Amino acid sequence: MLAKITLCRTAALGGRWYSCEECGETTKLHNSCGDRHCPGCSGAKRSDFNERASQLIVTGVDHYQVIFTVPEIISAIALANRTEIADLIFKSAWKALKKTITSEQGYEPAALMVLHTWNQKLDAHWHVHALVPGAGPDVAGDGVRQARSPQTGHTGQYLVDAIALRNAYRKAFLRGLKKLYRNGKLSFSGSTEHLRDEGNWDELLARLDELQWVSHIEPPPSELSQAKHVVSYLTRYVTGGPISNHRIVSATRDEVTFWLAKVTAQADLASKCR
Repeated sequence: MLAKITLCRTAALGGRWYSCEECGETTKLHNSCGDRHCPGCSGAKRSDFNERASQLIVTGVDHYQVIFTVPEIISAIALANRTEIADLIFKSAWKALKKTITSEQGYEPAALMVLHTWNQKLDAHWHVHALVPGAGPDVAGDGVRQARSPQTGHTGQYLVDAIALRNAYRKAFLRGLKKLYRNGKLSFSGSTEHLRDEGNWDELLARLDELQWVSHIEPPPSELSQAKHVVSYLTRYVTGGPISNHRIVSATRDEVTFWLAKVTAQADLASKCR
């Protein structure tokens, strides 16, 4: 990755000539590296993602950002099982959203979901960001239904009960994880090699079932907020590299120093769930 970025738009990657038909002047432009982490190459991808995501926004409807995370041990397992765990996170998050929104709000849900695999400390931290509209087709076929808060004194914007959502997410994920293990679809090495033993695996499953998993629901920050603002946030989040330019404090030939942001613990996130 770093080698590609350092060669971006240099003669090493070749180039192409452009010629003006009127004056005959020619200009050579060197090829870009195309790496998703390259600050110079991410602009077009960022614009493309933003444009496509913006077309999915439902006008006049509140949109919520829902973040689904997995415990640290699952992120460790994911390093050797990237496709399997990524697919499981997406499926489990969607099943949880569909179940809770359908049963609690009575409409067919929708979601735009993107995967992120690290945190600002650059540790493995697998989680999904979902952009979820607070309305949808009534399950009874009676037009469009808006999300409504329960009659419990809750004020402000509301999607679903966060506890019910996280429990549904945990249940769906663990069911899928057990199936992957049972069918021999998981690989273990390094810090997870001990999970080859069924006794250790069963012990892990029991611990995971007792944990309070996090599904963090973020409503629009204010009444003036629009879905496009959340899309812009997601665009910056998923199309940027692990170290953005503003975090670089200094750089020499041999060393790069960057600012390490403080990461909120899962327990803190759980306390903020709506």
